[in-house]
Amino acid sequence: MKTLAIDTSSKICTVSILDNDDVLINLYNDDEKTHSVKLMPMINKAFNETNMNLQNMDLLACSIGPGSFTGVRIGIATIKAFSDVTNIPVVGVSSLEGLAYNVKDKASDLTLICSLIDAKNNNVYCGLYNFKGNDCNKLSMFAEDINMTVSKINNILSNNDFTGILFVGDASKIYKDLLENNISKNNININFATDKENFQNSISIAKSSLNKYNKGEYGNSSSISPIYLKKSQAERALEEKIKICEMTIDDINSISENFNNDFDKFWNIENLKNDFNNPNSSYFIAKLNDEIIGFVGILKIIDEANIMNIATKTNKRNLGVASKLLNYIIQYSKSINCKSITLEVNEHNVPAIHLYEKFNFKRIGLRKKYYNNTDNAIIMTLFV
Repeated sequence: MKTLAIDTSSKICTVSILDNDDVLINLYNDDEKTHSVKLMPMINKAFNETNMNLQNMDLLACSIGPGSFTGVRIGIATIKAFSDVTNIPVVGVSSLEGLAYNVKDKASDLTLICSLIDAKNNNVYCGLYNFKGNDCNKLSMFAEDINMTVSKINNILSNNDFTGILFVGDASKIYKDLLENNISKNNININFATDKENFQNSISIAKSSLNKYNKGEYGNSSSISPIYLKKSQAERALEEKIKICEMTIDDINSISENFNNDFDKFWNIENLKNDFNNPNSSYFIAKLNDEIIGFVGILKIIDEANIMNIATKTNKRNLGVASKLLNYIIQYSKSINCKSITLEVNEHNVPAIHLYEKFNFKRIGLRKKYYNNTDNAIIMTLFV
């Protein structure tokens, strides 16, 4: 299984080709300002030195962030273009998970790996991981002020069975003293990655992507999108303008005419109307400047909320609409005394899976050939 992997999410641009877990070549450039110029020549060099070409690859992988906004876009755009012309499967890997793979061999089953990337101004991107064999389990991911982050890590460590924590990433070096002073109070064995292990690299992206591919977590070029845990100021301002309110029948009528084009062809307006009219269902819309740009609905069964639909208008994606709707429905479910929220998601819908995992939904089962008698559905649950 040959994998071409790239990571352009940090100041280092790296390109690797692996045959399963064997590294055939690894190239890097540490000038962040030249990623757009150096990436393609590096890929070409990697092919030339291994006597391969793009058609020899079985899998394409890249880091999807968090990290440099521009760098992440460069890497994703390149992999998308390669996939579009070859139909080679694609896997996107979080930069934080890639860092966890940097130190995988140093961690036991009882070690919590804390990946930290500096987000400037005393902020960090943080991911918590644990390996069981070759499988990387993501326990939490968030972007917070560094003091809040350390506080949250303390709370997590005080309520689990991990006996050690291993910090990795550039922010773990920047805030080493602060981390040691806080975490050591819990009598946890603390270790820090080496300087070399703190750098993001495409080898770890490739190894993570192969593991995901073997579990069926892959797709085509449309399946990868950036992870921006820290939104730009413009994006935050836009998200503040998005309002959530209860759906009415007039709202459904207003989106009916172009429903399939606006919300993807797999949504059915008649099914939406039937769900809306169910006395046990609750539906809400997201509006931007009086335009309906998304909706979400749940069906309450005793003390469980089942998410029936969550959709964003195709031309309004990557604005945080789905995140805002999901957060709203979680809080609403709590308010009506639901103890859990359950949903199904297509196994190849990687962006949606990332979204649900970001909100701590856990995989609890699989429905075989649930979508069009071909794709499996992953069943996910959040206990509230």
